[in-house]
Amino acid sequence: MVDLSIYWRYSLFFLFFALPISSYGSEKAEDIFEKPEEEKVGAGSTFFITPREVKQNYRKYHRMDRSVTKMDHFTVAERHRYNFQDLGNHFTAAQHIFYKLPQHIGATYGLAAYDFYFHQPQDIRYYYTSKAYADFNIVLANLGSFLFNGCYTQRLLPNWHIGTNWYGAMAENEWPYSKDDKIVNAFPNFDLFTHIKNADGCYHLFTSWSNRKYITRETGGVRSTKKTANKIEDEFAFTEPNPSKRYHSSFPLLEEPYMQNKIDKDKKVMHKDLRRNFYLYHHYEYSQPLQVYHELHYSQIKNLFTIEKLDQPLLSFISNQPDNACDKEDNRLLMRSLGHEIGIKGDIDQPNLFYAVHYRLEDIDLKYDFSKPEELVYNRPLKKEKKEKGHYLGGNTRLQFGQHSQLCLDGAYLLQKGGYHKLNLAYTNHFFKIACHTIKHKTPYIVSHGYSRHRLWDKHFVSPSAQAIDAAIWYNWTHITVHPIISFKKINNHIYYRKARPYHQNSPDHCVAEPVQATAPIYLFSLESNLNFCFFSYFHFDNTFTILKDLSRNLKVFKGYMPPYIYTGRYYYAHQPYHKKMAIETGLNIHFKELYYGDGYDIIAQQFYRQNQFPVQGRPIVDIFCNLRINNLKLSFKYSYINEYFHKPEAYFATPFYPGLKKAADIGIHWSFFD
Repeated sequence: MVDLSIYWRYSLFFLFFALPISSYGSEKAEDIFEKPEEEKVGAGSTFFITPREVKQNYRKYHRMDRSVTKMDHFTVAERHRYNFQDLGNHFTAAQHIFYKLPQHIGATYGLAAYDFYFHQPQDIRYYYTSKAYADFNIVLANLGSFLFNGCYTQRLLPNWHIGTNWYGAMAENEWPYSKDDKIVNAFPNFDLFTHIKNADGCYHLFTSWSNRKYITRETGGVRSTKKTANKIEDEFAFTEPNPSKRYHSSFPLLEEPYMQNKIDKDKKVMHKDLRRNFYLYHHYEYSQPLQVYHELHYSQIKNLFTIEKLDQPLLSFISNQPDNACDKEDNRLLMRSLGHEIGIKGDIDQPNLFYAVHYRLEDIDLKYDFSKPEELVYNRPLKKEKKEKGHYLGGNTRLQFGQHSQLCLDGAYLLQKGGYHKLNLAYTNHFFKIACHTIKHKTPYIVSHGYSRHRLWDKHFVSPSAQAIDAAIWYNWTHITVHPIISFKKINNHIYYRKARPYHQNSPDHCVAEPVQATAPIYLFSLESNLNFCFFSYFHFDNTFTILKDLSRNLKVFKGYMPPYIYTGRYYYAHQPYHKKMAIETGLNIHFKELYYGDGYDIIAQQFYRQNQFPVQGRPIVDIFCNLRINNLKLSFKYSYINEYFHKPEAYFATPFYPGLKKAADIGIHWSFFD
């Protein structure tokens, strides 16, 4: 167990040392709330900021966004331009299709399929308002799934605000046809936060406590076999050499006989991810060039996966091993981490420079238990505890050239054998941006240890590393906006999951994955071209065309496993009548992925893995939408996949054995209250 007492003593000493010192607060801008009372309450007098911005000395508060632009984009896939793969239903396990550089160089636990649904405490909005502010947002997706979030904040004293955020989500399994089952429950989740600063604004304190849970009862998609006349028939042509015929053999799997993996009292499949965070950031400004800060972050990640009655025939695809006669699968993982970061930062007028250097101490405590070790014999324990301590040095700087040009440099180094590091360099002006990145990070725990007795391995991997160069150009004409983005990545010692050899050669086991490491560098290239047109000020045609390529020689880690191209279009009419008291945006969304071998999903290991049997996507998806704002009320109406009527079969697969969403009507409501 991590000893917290010494860290609290450090924090109290820091506060006692910093507060009595005089400051340069007289140079601060006038309080934005020193206005007549009638001007204080409203969207124009409600602001927010995040600790991440304050830490970087971006002190400008943001006004509340009253626009309805892309209000209908409430799913994670839409927010990532559909460069994304999930299990079809809302809020299910997901990953980026194209490789993204990791952000953390130290130890991680490795189960990241649900990271998209948890935010970082550094990005919580801290509101600054004259009295009180509240809002709520609810989306009813197909009248069976919903998404909810809301906040309330109160100004207790002129420079003291408290508040709370509430989140919730629930999703139904849209397949099979006969019955919809609740498969995702993430409600309620909450943040409690407070922001204190002194009168001259030279001392800031942000603190938050977050409790978020995610429960899913996803049972593994559709089955590839059905029972007819006491005979098991395999519909999907696993051994068909012709990819087109193999692809078309997946269509019958969308029929009712194959959709029998339902949740009932006899077959309980549950994955629970509970995350708790306590976050504290405070800094004091002795002078403009000299500021000190302290950041504390305590996090707890608890992962639980259970299957009741593993020997049930309808769940046999999860594990076709000879030892599957045991009646239960029960895997538990608990990871606690406590990090302290102490740093010095400041702004220097000549040159226009921001700098920051820091030291970070991180304690990690990992415990895992892979259930019932007495039933199997392994050469290592299935229940273990591991402790680790990391010491980091890092810093960042930002040099401003004039009004539009900026050079940024940031990085960190882990003081440990292995040379773990990250470094980012970026230059930006009003016309283009170019950035270089390099990182070497530790192998995640689960990649080395496995997860569950059915997904157990003892592998020693070389630490992965990656380098990337990104370049972007943007140019605005009167009615045309051009914004191409080019990315080139080199990945060394890449670790990925692939389908393991089936335990029974005649079994269509599609849920067994194991980690492997690439033996040579991998070179990836992407080109994203954004071309937007506007006619008569109201009619907009936004187009994004993305090309993904694996330029590696001989290796087939990504070749064929990414769609050759992705297209996203948004054609809409936008207007703000009645002196901008009303706003409307209505039109079409279109996205399309070329047919490709999408990664399969291992429900036990909770990992996506490479497979070359089951092609997915290859179908355009069209939505119609209407977003509307009347004063402080915003409404969104969307009918998804309206072109389902023109395809036979109507459905498609987003991931092997996981059907995509049906056509659906979605309704969203967002209401803000400023007093």
